[in-house]
Amino acid sequence: MLQPHVPEVVRRNFRIDLFGGICSGIYVAVVVGFMPVIIRRMGGSTTDVALVVAAPFIGHLLSPIGIYLLSGLPPVRVVAGVVTTGRVVFLAGVLVATTPLMLGATTVVFWVVNLANVAAYTTVMAAIYPDRERAQAMGKVRMGAAVASLATAAIAGILFDTMSATLVFAAATIISFPGAVGFFWIREEGRAEVPPRRPMSRIAREVWSDLRYRDLLIAHSVFGLGNLMNATVIPLMLVDHFDAPNTFIGLMAALTSAVAVVSYIFWGRLIDRGSSLMLSAYSCALLLAVPLTYLFAPTVWWLLPVAVVTGIVNTGFEITFHTNIVQIAPRGRVLDYATAQSFALGVRGTVAPFLASILIGVFGGSAYPVLFVIITLMVIGTVMYYRAAREFAPTREALVVETAPATS
Repeated sequence: MLQPHVPEVVRRNFRIDLFGGICSGIYVAVVVGFMPVIIRRMGGSTTDVALVVAAPFIGHLLSPIGIYLLSGLPPVRVVAGVVTTGRVVFLAGVLVATTPLMLGATTVVFWVVNLANVAAYTTVMAAIYPDRERAQAMGKVRMGAAVASLATAAIAGILFDTMSATLVFAAATIISFPGAVGFFWIREEGRAEVPPRRPMSRIAREVWSDLRYRDLLIAHSVFGLGNLMNATVIPLMLVDHFDAPNTFIGLMAALTSAVAVVSYIFWGRLIDRGSSLMLSAYSCALLLAVPLTYLFAPTVWWLLPVAVVTGIVNTGFEITFHTNIVQIAPRGRVLDYATAQSFALGVRGTVAPFLASILIGVFGGSAYPVLFVIITLMVIGTVMYYRAAREFAPTREALVVETAPATS
């Protein structure tokens, strides 16, 4: 039986995790927030934009391969090593990229490398934080990342208007390196078991046989397909329809980060005290405000409420992406369930941007009919997810949470 967490070690791990989060916030604010828009301004096609939007999800789609190859290695080393390698790859790529397609390809390669550690990260989070403090600790780390993103997004918007995009991307990557390397010093006190290498086909069969979890995956896939189509439609509308300057896009990103600073604390407390799954269902419903606003907004300034909603909901989704698995997965199966979740996200995230791009072409280049498709999918998915989440009884969730730190 594992001994209780040592408070000094928990605090030390939290400080390292927080520093890494701040460095990551700087990096993500620039790369994720601006890459689709920069590629569009460089003359990139809708397919180029879709490729960049799909890049993280292509990473999730291929993550089972990385998870399989890295199985048997200490999870902390996997997380730190993969994140560091991913940023080295991205830095090298942006320094030689000269076309929108090359930038898009660099982004895809980065995400494929970076997300090979997604299951190991969930395992580490389950190991280093006590059950009743995990979501709050993760929320505070992400609050630090949001503060860093807040400042970075505002500055980056100005820099992209005044200097080479390559230099801005490279500078953000270099600044983020210490946070990636620092994760090597995390101490998991022997709680993060090194998972054996198991055939992916076996993991898929076992997870798919869990009928309740299967319903959740299907529901979230329907919702996510619609929601992730937004990621292709929105940059196109910002540039082509609203003609929003980079400075305004930076303002929206900064507002999202400012709201996220408060929201992370709010979500962390709610998750630790209630059902992570039901909170995810409520987030799905709230996120419908995004496509609805883009559908009816008369001017670019009407889009600012979208930044607020995005800040609230994204924080919830980012934490529950991990805490849902910790609550759902049986003892010793966190890695398997995290692998399945990452793969399912990769499927819908890879399909959605290109589906949106195809539909825009079908509708003569107009994004507005696509928004109706998006809203329909999101409504259906939200209803399905709410019903599936209700199948998980609170008593079972409480039991799983108490045993989670011993899993791997």
